[in-house]
Amino acid sequence: MKILVTGITGRVGANIANRFIENGHDVRGFVWHGDRMAENMNRIGAEIVEGDLRSHEDVMSAAAGRDTIFHLGAAFQAGGPFTPEQYFDVNVKGLFNILEAGLALGDNLRHLIFTSTDATMFKYPSEGVEEPIREDSLPLSTTDWYGYSKILGENLVDRYVRQHDMPATVIRFANVWGAGEVLNWPQFYLKNFLNSFESRTDDIGRATYKALKAEEDGSEKLIIACDANGRPWKKHSVEVRDLVHGFEAAAGKESTFGKTYQLAAPTPFTWDEAVPHLANVLDLSYCRVNIAGANPTFYEYDLTAARSDFGYNPQVGFEQAVEEAIAFRDGKSDTVISR
Repeated sequence: MKILVTGITGRVGANIANRFIENGHDVRGFVWHGDRMAENMNRIGAEIVEGDLRSHEDVMSAAAGRDTIFHLGAAFQAGGPFTPEQYFDVNVKGLFNILEAGLALGDNLRHLIFTSTDATMFKYPSEGVEEPIREDSLPLSTTDWYGYSKILGENLVDRYVRQHDMPATVIRFANVWGAGEVLNWPQFYLKNFLNSFESRTDDIGRATYKALKAEEDGSEKLIIACDANGRPWKKHSVEVRDLVHGFEAAAGKESTFGKTYQLAAPTPFTWDEAVPHLANVLDLSYCRVNIAGANPTFYEYDLTAARSDFGYNPQVGFEQAVEEAIAFRDGKSDTVISR
C-alpha cells in the first residue's frame, strides 16, 4: 500500500506508521510546518510532507499518488488549548479536505480510515452504563468542541460513503494510553480528586471533599474511586499497541467500508483491580473513597463488530499496559514515540 498518514508524529500515528513501514508499505507523513518530531519519522523510513490540513491545496498535494489514507491529524485537547474556530477549521474543514483528496484519487483509493473518539458519546450518566456499549448504543450528544467536531466528522464521512461510495471507515478510539502514560494517569491519584472538589460549595461536594481530605497524609497516594453507593468505577481504555493491531487488521478490508467501529482493550478495568496493582508496582499507598456529587465512570465497550468484521483481537490488558509503561520509563521499550 501507498499510505498517507496525517498526524504521523503523534503517539498513535507514529506507531502505526512504523508498523506499516516494517511490513514493507510505502508511508508518507503529513505534518505541520516545523514539526520537531518529523525527523524521527523520516529516520525510520517515512517520507515527510509539510503542510496545513486547513489548506485544500496542501492536502491534495500530500494525497497525490497514494492509495490509502489514515487520517489521525486533529486539534486535540491534550495538544491545546484550541479555540472553537481552530477545532472547526482543523478537524472539520481538514477532514473535508482529506475526503476531497480521497475522492480525487478515484478508483485508486483503496481505503480511507478516519479516527474518531469515544468522546462523541454520552457515557457518564448518574448511574453509569450497565450494558456493554455498542457503536450505536448511546447518542452522539457531546457539546465539547473536540468531541463535537468528531461528530461532524463522522457525519461527513457518512456523506461521502453514501454519495460517492467511498471506501471509508470510522474508527473510534477509547481513552488511549501511550507509552508510560498509565503510570501517571490523573484519575488514579488522590490529588486529582482533591483538586476537583476543593472549590465545591454544595453540601454533597463539600462532604466528598472532607472524605478525600481525611485520606491525605502528605505522601503521593492512589485512590480506589467508587460511586456514591460504594461501587468501584469501571473504564475501558486502550493501549497504543492494540490500536496499531486494529489498523493492521482493518486496512483494506471491504467488510469495514461505510461502518463505524470502536477499539478498546481486551477487557475493561475497575479501580479496585487496577489501583492495588499499580500501587504495588509504584510502591505507593492507596485509599478507597465514595465520590458523591459527580457522575461516576462506569462503562465498557462491546467489541463484537470489530472482532467479527476484521478480526480485531486486542491483547494489552491493564496489567500488561503497566508492564509496558515501566519498560518505557526504564528505556527498555521499542515504542517509537509517546506524547
